[in-house]
Amino acid sequence: MFRRPRPTYDVEVGAVTPLTSTLLRLTFSGPGLADLTIEHPTQWVKLAIPEGSSRAYTIRHHRPAAREVDIDVVLHGNGPLARWAAAARPGDRARLAGPRGRHPDFDGAAHVLLAADESALPAALTILEQLGPTTEVSAYFEIATPEDTVPLPDRPGITTSWLARSTGPGSFGHPKGVLLTDTLLATDIPPGTVAWLAGEATAVATLRRHLLSDWSLPREHVHAKGYWKHGEADHKG
Repeated sequence: MFRRPRPTYDVEVGAVTPLTSTLLRLTFSGPGLADLTIEHPTQWVKLAIPEGSSRAYTIRHHRPAAREVDIDVVLHGNGPLARWAAAARPGDRARLAGPRGRHPDFDGAAHVLLAADESALPAALTILEQLGPTTEVSAYFEIATPEDTVPLPDRPGITTSWLARSTGPGSFGHPKGVLLTDTLLATDIPPGTVAWLAGEATAVATLRRHLLSDWSLPREHVHAKGYWKHGEADHKG
């Protein structure tokens, strides 16, 4: 399941907390989680369920003293992990393996651009929580409806745009990824920007090309990750 062995942790669900219409927080507990080491934002673990399926998820919070982690799961599609999470109850058992994930480098950035859909929102929030207070941030988050916003860290210098695909009952709505893509293609990018893009793979690839070609950002200043892809049940980004 993993390219290199990673520590594994037998855990059970301690709490299930709905966050939005599409985002569910699972709090896992287990004695080994006191030894889990999270070194930087966006690190992730593989969550494996008893039937054998597994998927990568960002560690949203880690409380070593309490031997707990929070993982926020998007309830979209009909995949086995989404079905399991939607039905999860305290006491349900699972296994975590990791962590993994590269460290996105924002050192020296005059401006940070964050662009994500709800699948990457938990990772984007871990970045926001660790950026220096003097860093200017522009955040673009695509969500299902205007009611699906989540609290953001209280920090100066941040401009946030919540991009709702559907504005209410009867709204036709945008396909996932289109609104985020169209908005960023029409947005001016300040000099000195370091960008982090994550979400639907085709949208992320389009925006990455746009930043590299049209705005001439250095490659090392564009961190891009396709978390999922239309038409693929288990996309490997």
